Amino acid sequence: QMAEIAGCSRQCLVCTVLITATHLGMDTCRACSSFFKRTKTTGKKYPCRQGDRQCVVLNGKMTCRGCRFDKCVAIGMEYNGPLRERRKAAVPILQRIKEEWRTSVERRLVQELRIIKNHGGYKRCPHPTQELYDAHHETCYEIYEVFIIEAYVFFKNVFPAFAELNEREQELIFKDYIAKMSMVEGYHRTKQIWGGFKRYMMCSILTCHDRESFGSHEQMQACENSSFLISYAQSHIEEQNALFLPMFNKCSITDEEYYALIALVMSELDSACDISEEAQVILDRYRHEVLEDLQLHYQNEMGLRDYSTRLGNLMSLNHAIQECKSNFKIFFRFFSTVFDVFVTDNKIKDFFL
Repeated sequence: QMAEIAGCSRQCLVCTVLITATHLGMDTCRACSSFFKRTKTTGKKYPCRQGDRQCVVLNGKMTCRGCRFDKCVAIGMEYNGPLRERRKAAVPILQRIKEEWRTSVERRLVQELRIIKNHGGYKRCPHPTQELYDAHHETCYEIYEVFIIEAYVFFKNVFPAFAELNEREQELIFKDYIAKMSMVEGYHRTKQIWGGFKRYMMCSILTCHDRESFGSHEQMQACENSSFLISYAQSHIEEQNALFLPMFNKCSITDEEYYALIALVMSELDSACDISEEAQVILDRYRHEVLEDLQLHYQNEMGLRDYSTRLGNLMSLNHAIQECKSNFKIFFRFFSTVFDVFVTDNKIKDFFL
């Protein structure tokens, strides 16, 4: 042993232990060179334990991994071999939807309030705590354009894989999606804000439709066959509510289920949407990701061992939304073609027809 020590005429430049050979081309011990190589290949970052980058060597060992790596770099140690790609942990899709949706709502609120204030003709709705306004025909399409723009930002941020498709397919999927997305939000916000669906229905973040005063706008009253127009629109609303509300009320959806539903409504496309196999694979992948995340919510946050009933109800609600969307398309085509009352913006028409 004394002979071995006598033969060790050099010290590791990092931790000062005696060495008999070089590693990575430098006077470093096997442990320090392996540590440096492992840190480089994995891309790990180590903070200083003391916070001052002044940790010392104690009994031949660095007291801090951060300072040990810094010392390796300081003496010129290099590793030019292959590096392992270090990826950030993926954010669960329901969390991604939640964050993007809340951010989108905040931006829309600011823009809607600006439109309402600039117009000046809005009336406040009698809500005890919320600042809400009656929907006004002169600005409803301007507000809806804000929704379309923000919905597209949301769409791109939450579902980035669609960027791999050509523009035509992206547009087909988004246009099929946006009406259903708007419907889900409208019913959900109405339930949250008004507690039910007796009189008011939310049309946007700040505006709502008063069922008792429907058809009272001067422009609608001045329209030829206005009574038939009003009756036809009211019948459509009643039919949609009859189709949607029983299952929606039965579900009593949680916030996580709401975020899941926002994504799931995209999974069933209109039969007229002719998309590629690649696009269908992406849709299926997102659907699977949402359902997988939702099952974790049922098990870990709701403590459910058997969540088949809740999941089944949610999927039935999704199917009801698809039916509502199909019925709305028929209503909107008839409404805009025969009456052409409010629908003067071709961009809005393109999203529904």
